[in-house]
Amino acid sequence: MWVPFDDVVSIESNLVDPRDFPDAPHIAPNHIESKTGRLLPYVTVAADKVTSPKHRFRSGQILYSKIRPYLAKAVLADFEGLCSADMYPLSTWLESGFLLRWLLSDEFTARVSLEQGRTVLPKVNQTALGKINVPVPPRNEQRRIVAKLEALLARSRRAKGALDVVPSLLEQFRQSVLAAAFRGDLTRDWREKNPDVEPASKFLERIRTERRHRWEEAELKRMQAKGKVPKDEQWKTKYEAPAQIDDSGLQALPSGWAWASIEEVCPLDAPVVYGIILPGDDVQGGVPYIRPVDMNSDGTIDFTSMKRTSSSIAAQYQRASLRGGDIVLSIVGTIGKVIVVPDELDGGNITQSSARLRPPEWLSGEYLRLALLSSTLRSQYDKFRFGNAVQRLNIEHVRRLAIPIAPAEEMKFIVTRATAALARAEQVQIVEQRQQFDKFEQSILAKAFRGELVSQDPTDEPASALIDRIRAQREMAEQQQMPARSKRRRETTVA
Repeated sequence: MWVPFDDVVSIESNLVDPRDFPDAPHIAPNHIESKTGRLLPYVTVAADKVTSPKHRFRSGQILYSKIRPYLAKAVLADFEGLCSADMYPLSTWLESGFLLRWLLSDEFTARVSLEQGRTVLPKVNQTALGKINVPVPPRNEQRRIVAKLEALLARSRRAKGALDVVPSLLEQFRQSVLAAAFRGDLTRDWREKNPDVEPASKFLERIRTERRHRWEEAELKRMQAKGKVPKDEQWKTKYEAPAQIDDSGLQALPSGWAWASIEEVCPLDAPVVYGIILPGDDVQGGVPYIRPVDMNSDGTIDFTSMKRTSSSIAAQYQRASLRGGDIVLSIVGTIGKVIVVPDELDGGNITQSSARLRPPEWLSGEYLRLALLSSTLRSQYDKFRFGNAVQRLNIEHVRRLAIPIAPAEEMKFIVTRATAALARAEQVQIVEQRQQFDKFEQSILAKAFRGELVSQDPTDEPASALIDRIRAQREMAEQQQMPARSKRRRETTVA
């Protein structure tokens, strides 16, 4: 039977002074999880520093949030305490678990949302709530429905709990893949098949020689432009080679690999730099600049939060100007975020909280990105970081970071195999799976309240008889209360 809420539920207001119950549990809408009936952590009245009147509730009552009814917040209390005045303590002649699940169903939420008042803070009043219909099956069928729901929802909760662990497992998997990549484990078979490849040490020596040669060419042109003609080669001693790497504490590398600093990896004409110190006000149509807060942990950029500086300020930091394919590393706050600059941000900039790295032609930008995300580099971030309230790296620290360099051909295989493995992790859609569970639970509730979840028993007392008995009990209770109310009115009149 469909019957009005008021016929089977009593909304009990019992406002009390919270100062009289300092040690009582205090339950507010924010202590109830939406749509699940699960109670979240709460504290006592005193700990919550409650001062305004609150409802006193009993064990066995349902606490239903009357504000923002679309959130479907209700819980069955198994203890006594005080609850917010924004909640209704409910007593029912039905099975409490049955009513609770009805209150959490999408169908009830849709019905009550039509009755909510206000626009800024939606709320359903007692009169409107009392008119909403409730589906009432026989008492024994209510019990079977509750038992079936509890069993199915318990399984769903266990599955969701297991699903909640997956993100951390996926992150462990990613770090395992990256660690294996830069230990050489992913390409061990490739090295066994290609024992005669040129080792990275020889390749890097050529890169270092070429770097010095380019510096000498640039320095000579600079001097000649100023009218200076060197008489000897003494000027070449001014060249400052990248600082030697301190490999103490670094992992052992496979045969044929070598360490190289970020400074010597990046081109001479595009050194590692930080960006704008004071970008000023957000300028519409100005030059976009990337902050660590704009960098998502998955390597994407949040364009909605990105700000822009004036052309004049950006010109002062032209040295940190970006082009597509550059890598930005966050060095303040959350250290170690890495993004690859998309082409649409060509000409943009960064702040002093990030470092720009420009991969050279001989080094894959993806190889450098993966290395910066690996535990090999993260351990070095921890070594160099400093600061109390805000952790940071300075730009010299970034330049001294050591990158494991494999032979040129092997680096290509590392990128191929690592990205393929990481792609499998990205295929696991946790959010979508979580949403599927939510839909599954609501579909179970819908079946329950359509009478399709459990079988009916023709020997059960029909709902009509149950409703008649409930109405009779309510009428008797009201008649018993009438003399007491009349007596109080007479005493008030005489006084």
